[in-house]
Amino acid sequence: MSAPIAIEVKNVFFTYPDGHDVLKDVSCSIKQGEKVALIGPNGAGKSTFMSLLNGVAMATEGQVFIDGKEVIRDNLIEIRRRVGIVFQDPDDQLFCPTVYDDVAFGPLNLGLAAEEIEARIEESLALVGLEGFGERSSYHLSFGERKRLALATVLSYRPEILVFDEPSTNMDPLNRRKLIEWLKQTDKTILLCTHDLDIALEVCSRCLVLTEGEIVANGPASEVLHDKQLLESNNLELPLALITHEILHNILHAEKMDEEHRSIIGDFLHTHRHAHGSDDHLHYHLHAHPHDHGHLHDHSTESHSHHTHDHGDDPAHASIPHTHEPADQTTTDKK
Repeated sequence: MSAPIAIEVKNVFFTYPDGHDVLKDVSCSIKQGEKVALIGPNGAGKSTFMSLLNGVAMATEGQVFIDGKEVIRDNLIEIRRRVGIVFQDPDDQLFCPTVYDDVAFGPLNLGLAAEEIEARIEESLALVGLEGFGERSSYHLSFGERKRLALATVLSYRPEILVFDEPSTNMDPLNRRKLIEWLKQTDKTILLCTHDLDIALEVCSRCLVLTEGEIVANGPASEVLHDKQLLESNNLELPLALITHEILHNILHAEKMDEEHRSIIGDFLHTHRHAHGSDDHLHYHLHAHPHDHGHLHDHSTESHSHHTHDHGDDPAHASIPHTHEPADQTTTDKK
């Protein structure tokens, strides 16, 4: 049985008062629990698209539905309980004197009992790794801590749909990794509006490519984010992990080197993609047997289907790391 639709956008146009068309006949849908990346160059309309999902902006034409409820002014209170937006700049949503007050703001406006508010504050701060920060000033935190606090302020009112605007911007590597792991583990519906295509590749099962207000591609992340020609034609680049893969592949086949170094690069390049769980999440593993075939192609029609294994809904594969190397071997998604 297919999952219900969480977000549905039907023939949406958005035009500024000066007549500038930002979105042009955009249609798409996102299922409950799905993790989707919205990518595109600057000025493509990503932020406008995001703002339509909880009524910050309203479509000039067309319709937007959240869990079957149309985004219109009469429904905005209910819509905003269901859709949480985490902005690129955390200071856009932090305005209280303490961390505790910022996280409490949402539950207080829901009219919850004091005990429930307290429980939600503790739960939300724990989820983002800010336990014990309640009495600290939000503005005395580091940028990465404020990013995580902004997420906690949204989590505290428990929306089922989370929309992130450039979630990894200015985050240090450790907190970026913590965010990625949280995104991978949550069962919430996720839309990532991002230029960080590596996080899209690791977290999302599907990609929407938005260019000049139109969706020009909509498909599995494993295909869209490997399609060099598609990305470059829309002013985007391959994810850094795949660029590295391509460079090393070219070195392996073009440069003279001793067999020891050739073997090291060959082992690194021989990666296999595996799909786990109901969302076909992809990740990468190293294998200690080099092959002489290439792994990177310019077109999505030449994707790596010969390396993909689908384990369906088997919970054993969904929750246990699938490795072929000793415990100290590092997978490529940890590099």
